[in-house]
Amino acid sequence: MDLNRLLRPEKIAIVGATEKETMAGFACRMFIEQCKERRKDLYLVSLKNEEVFGIPCCRSLSEIPGTVDLVVICTPKTTVSGLLDEAAAKGAKGAVVFASGYGETGKPEDKKLEEELVLQCRKLDMALMGPNCAGFLNFADRVFSFGFLFKAREYAGKVGLVSQSGQVCMALMESEKTSFSYVISAGNCKVVNIEDYLEFLVDDENTKVVAAYMEGIRNPDKFAEVLKKATEKKKPVVILKAGRSEKGSRAAASHTGNLSGSDKNIDAFFRKFGVIRVDDLEELLSVCTAIATLPVLPKSNKLAFVNISGGETTISADAGYLHGLKLPDFSPQTVTALKTVLPPFATAQNPMDLTGGADGDTFEKVAEIVLEDPEIEMLITSLQITKNISDITIYDFLNGLIRYCEKEKTKPIAVVPLIESSREDEVLNRLRAVGVPILPPPHYGYRVIKKLLDYTEYLETMENRTLSIMARSRELKRDAGEKKALSEHEAKQLFKEFGIPCPEEYLAISKEEAIKAAERIGYPVVLKIESADILHKSESGGVKVGISCEKEAAAAYEEILKNAAAFAPQAVIHGVLVQKMLDPGMEVIVGVTCDPQLGPMVLTGLGGIFTEVFRDAALYPAPLNLWEAREMILSLKGSRLFLGYRGRPQLDIDGLAQVLVNVSSLACAYKDTLVEMDINPVFVYPGGEGVSAADGLLILSDKP
Repeated sequence: MDLNRLLRPEKIAIVGATEKETMAGFACRMFIEQCKERRKDLYLVSLKNEEVFGIPCCRSLSEIPGTVDLVVICTPKTTVSGLLDEAAAKGAKGAVVFASGYGETGKPEDKKLEEELVLQCRKLDMALMGPNCAGFLNFADRVFSFGFLFKAREYAGKVGLVSQSGQVCMALMESEKTSFSYVISAGNCKVVNIEDYLEFLVDDENTKVVAAYMEGIRNPDKFAEVLKKATEKKKPVVILKAGRSEKGSRAAASHTGNLSGSDKNIDAFFRKFGVIRVDDLEELLSVCTAIATLPVLPKSNKLAFVNISGGETTISADAGYLHGLKLPDFSPQTVTALKTVLPPFATAQNPMDLTGGADGDTFEKVAEIVLEDPEIEMLITSLQITKNISDITIYDFLNGLIRYCEKEKTKPIAVVPLIESSREDEVLNRLRAVGVPILPPPHYGYRVIKKLLDYTEYLETMENRTLSIMARSRELKRDAGEKKALSEHEAKQLFKEFGIPCPEEYLAISKEEAIKAAERIGYPVVLKIESADILHKSESGGVKVGISCEKEAAAAYEEILKNAAAFAPQAVIHGVLVQKMLDPGMEVIVGVTCDPQLGPMVLTGLGGIFTEVFRDAALYPAPLNLWEAREMILSLKGSRLFLGYRGRPQLDIDGLAQVLVNVSSLACAYKDTLVEMDINPVFVYPGGEGVSAADGLLILSDKP
């Protein structure tokens, strides 16, 4: 399916052309009034109107001379199928369908109509946008096929946007902060998916940063491939993913029929592929503006704040600290050089107050000196740029900043004003021309900068990552099949097959066998009830620890069976598990949850009672390698406990990392039937002494 025929068409036909204030009328006006250089490529089709906005109309697609590439269908859904056939007969390979009332209604007849639409487009090899969409705007080639009316910019920007909401597109385009290469209101995405549009934008030479508002992932394998391509091209992808909250998730599903996956799983998936995830439209717009405007991104978290007053300097420093920005001291050489250009009562320090004795020339020289410091990678200033700048000295400082930027672009500069306001267009355009974005005030502005820093840090690690997922063979419902829990002994046998270290243990079906097993292992031992029907053994009285002799082993065996029978009379009891009692170690939890779309997600964190108390856990999509496993461990808030905290020995991080990799391999092998896996605790011992899984839970589904 060639998206160029959809998004970069040569000849375009709008069916249902009208001058009325409807989506059809707005689509006609948008193209006729704002794509004047492309009018020769436009054909209007109408049964009712001989002309629309001065353009003669054909009565049908068949009357159009020659061929067309794109047909924009503005008529009711009952007409869509026949029009698609007519369009295909005219050579069209792209279609935009505004009509709603398909599968999103939930009605069986509408779902059937949607299925028929998908099959028809596949048969015709037709790339269809929608249905239930607002269309798209191609600023690079000046092709507008959009059902909402507004005044679009006359030039193309570097941000490519795809959204599952037309109003989101409108809100972003109304802002003066940035300009777009493409704006795609994708709608239901029943033929061409979000992933397809993203791939188009990743490959598009006119697009520097890809932005998306998403309500669900339809094709996770394709999505992962596209994100991998973006990572390899070092083209940033910025996504606002709806459905973080329970109610937000429900709203997204009802709007497009998509399922919103677990938000923590989405977070982990995005982190693996370097996606810049944002929390709202302001942040989406600001991050994209910064990337599109800056000539280069900051290489590391080494910033300099240069302002023209003490108040700005103090507020900026505090806000930067709260958002994790670092302000290294200037080198002695930089301090010496600054003293030669600063007013006598200004201090050469980071952050810097230039004081009232400075001017534009001072600002220009200071910027040059500061950005020559090898410890500084970006300069931030808080110049207050409003619609009507009353402080004329601001212009002087701006001119100095612009003069510097016209000469040097090896390190980035951004303006982060202290208060939000409208901007003076001339100043905004002059700064944009030299690669300086004006970001929002500190709460947003410094969050944006931190996200850029996180992205550049990610790019340094991308070659260490697997950059793939193990999505299920087909999209599965969470309740697919009957869930079956393995007993602890059964689970551990599977663990051992995949190289997950477990203590020596034997299954005893009599008191005598329990005693012999304990003697074979060597005291002390642990005895546990062995039953897939009793998963929480401690609560049932089914665990006895520290068994140190034959007498205790016999008594423990009998008491465990008695307790289990009282706790769960219907449970199938396989016997009693006799296990070597492990030496105390750092308790860690290792587990797997299976996302119905993204597949197995490997988890690790502090174990034992800390699992629920601190909820300090790291999540990562399978498969993963040793480097990624170590990153997971070291990302934990409690990671210092692994590194030899307060004189304690460093723990076997490599051993735990290998366990995570082996767990990932198991999860991938059982990706279509694994529901849940929990190894808690895993004991981690000092470096070189290994790890051991003390207990395990594994739940499978009987069918994929």
